[in-house]
Amino acid sequence: MTRRISGLFALVLSLAFLFASNPARAQEADSIFKDYNAYAAYTDEMIATRQWTPFIQRMGGRDEYTPEQLSGISGRFNSIFRSNFTKRTVFMDQDLGGGMRREIRAYYGPAGYVFFYAIMHAREDSLIVLNFSLNTKVEAIMERF
Repeated sequence: MTRRISGLFALVLSLAFLFASNPARAQEADSIFKDYNAYAAYTDEMIATRQWTPFIQRMGGRDEYTPEQLSGISGRFNSIFRSNFTKRTVFMDQDLGGGMRREIRAYYGPAGYVFFYAIMHAREDSLIVLNFSLNTKVEAIMERF
C-alpha cells in the first residue's frame, strides 16, 4: 500500500514538474498551434470532415461547453450537413498588427455553407487562437468582423 501511494505521489510530482517547467505544455492541446499553416491544415481537415466536437474542444471550447452541449451542437450540425464539405475559402483576412490576425473561412458543398471566424496571435514559437465562432449564418459571423 505504501509503495502504491509513493508511486502515485511520484507520478503526481512528475506531472506537476512537467507542467511547471513548461506552462504552455499544459494548454498545448487547446488553442495552440505550431504556426499558421498547422492551424489552417487542422481547421480545414476538421471542418471539411465535420468533426465538430474535437474541433471545438481543440480551438478552446473544452472549458466553454459541457459534453452534453457539445453533443447537441454536433448533432445539430450533422443534421444540417449530412456530407463532408468539398470546397473551402478564406474570404476575409485582416492583419491587426503586433502578430494579431483575424479571418473568416467558408466551407461549402451540396448541403450548404458553414462559416468559421477566428482571431489569433502569432508568437515567435506558436500561433494561439484567442476567439472563434462557427455558424451556418454568414451574418452572425460577419458581425464579428
